[in-house]
Amino acid sequence: MKNLSIAHIDTETSWRGGQRQVIELIKGLSKLGQKNILFCKHSSEIAQKAEETGIDVIKLPLRGEWDIVSAFKLRSYIKKNNVDIVHTHTSHAHTIAQMALTGVNTCKLVVSRRVDFHVNNYFSKKYKYGKRVDKIITVSDAIKRVLIEDGINPELLVTIRSGFVAGEFGNNHKNINLRKKLGFAEDVVVVSTVAALAAHKAHHVLLKAANLVLKKHPDVKFLFAGEGDMRSVIEKDINNLGLKDSVILLGFVKGIGAVYRASDIFAMTSEEEGLCTSILDAMYFGLPIIATSAGGIPELVQDGINGFIVPVNDYMSFAERLNVLIEDIDRREKMGLRSSDILEQHTVENTIEKTLSVYHEIYS
Repeated sequence: MKNLSIAHIDTETSWRGGQRQVIELIKGLSKLGQKNILFCKHSSEIAQKAEETGIDVIKLPLRGEWDIVSAFKLRSYIKKNNVDIVHTHTSHAHTIAQMALTGVNTCKLVVSRRVDFHVNNYFSKKYKYGKRVDKIITVSDAIKRVLIEDGINPELLVTIRSGFVAGEFGNNHKNINLRKKLGFAEDVVVVSTVAALAAHKAHHVLLKAANLVLKKHPDVKFLFAGEGDMRSVIEKDINNLGLKDSVILLGFVKGIGAVYRASDIFAMTSEEEGLCTSILDAMYFGLPIIATSAGGIPELVQDGINGFIVPVNDYMSFAERLNVLIEDIDRREKMGLRSSDILEQHTVENTIEKTLSVYHEIYS
């Protein structure tokens, strides 16, 4: 098959799970002989990571969804370099790419969708997700179902789940004993969550659950890894609930492997979630997972097998499940082993191969 020329677009400034997936996809496609270029924002985290990795990068202003200047520059590159596929990885990138590709019939458009929000407005349904799109990759079946409910053509949709990056944590601050650094006794149970401090991650639910858990198990510690615009609200909630000695906000952690190694249980209280790559990471470290039923999470967490699924915003049920695992070390260990087994179905290599198959399918 022909080796393809692919332009990837990501408009985010911060570094999150989606951006990590983009970098790993480009690296994998390049190893398979495909030509890749990444269009991203000036001073973005993904630009820095891509350049460190040796990925070709073109930086654009990417000022919002209707950035005509960026669309024009993208269009010029596509026409001059005979790009075969444009693959957008964010919603704003999707709109910019469609403007750039107007009248350019030789280039195919692939859209990745990582969020389980509904497509509510008429314009998005008819324009963004209409005839000009050649394929929409959803990272979970849950997202695919949402789009079908919203009237998007099912023939355009394919699920390719985000993949775990094997070996990424091999030497990831392995020598750091976070428990010791934080002054935790070795027998203390540690519950962690790794997520941006954003409203849809619903950290307030975990704080309410922690408040109940600590009444029964006062020595349990909770680690919140991540940064975001909800930090001040979360700090206020911690103070109001009297949890300062039990809940530690770690901020953005560069060597995130140290957090997982320090943990006994992983928690995720999201109200909305495409798939959740932090859960994949926790599974690698053999952790049992307690998470909500949001989005694609139940596609990773099998209730009663490698963890527990609880309803969204149900902090009382969340606390009950935490207590079950805090009190039963054997069950924690068995569920953690099953997490490791299930993870084998979600490798980044599978993600790369399936994505390349989509490219060839629409280009042939």
